[in-house]
Amino acid sequence: MRHIAICIVFVLTAGVVHAQWAAGLRGGWSHTTISRYDAGRMDEAYSALGGIEAGLQARYTVNSWMALRTDLALMQRSHRMDRNLNYLDPVYTEHINTWLMLPVSADFSFGGAGMRGHLYAGGYAGYWLRDRRRGTTYWMTDYHVYFEPFNEQREFNSQDIRIAAGAVMGTGLTYSLDGKWELGMDALYYYDLTSHHRGYEHLADPRYLNTLTITLTLNYTL
Repeated sequence: MRHIAICIVFVLTAGVVHAQWAAGLRGGWSHTTISRYDAGRMDEAYSALGGIEAGLQARYTVNSWMALRTDLALMQRSHRMDRNLNYLDPVYTEHINTWLMLPVSADFSFGGAGMRGHLYAGGYAGYWLRDRRRGTTYWMTDYHVYFEPFNEQREFNSQDIRIAAGAVMGTGLTYSLDGKWELGMDALYYYDLTSHHRGYEHLADPRYLNTLTITLTLNYTL
């Protein structure tokens, strides 16, 4: 037991001695798809849209191969809906959604003092800040179909669930410039485990967002 206790103390002490903080900036591109039950809407087709992500990053290094990482970022998680009836081909709606995202993940790294590879796994919470809609709508008379463009800020309602949670995983590379400054690139996949829509009284209508981000990072070791 004494030997085990000594080993535990040694490991914990070594971790504390090696532990250090790094913080910096991140920014890049996002690509989001939506998963939604069609509920008989056979004339609607959903597709992905790109966007941007920008924010802050912090990392707490525990030992030579493991760290804890968290980000705080504004992320566009957008998508598009097209009406696929022949006479409504011009009709579509793009939802430009802005989310505040807070992922927390374990960072498993490997490599040398300069270049290192990273594997990330964890979870995230998000808050839906706004939904801007743009596209083309239509209205009909007895003899003609008229199309009209629109671009508007959508007001949230009781059906919207503005807090989301899910899993995040990915990979990345970092390169140490001088022992303090570090450049990096990562690809992360955010997978919703909660719907951002409550559904209706007699009709469930879950909607999940799945987002791939590719971002550049610049960190400074404190």
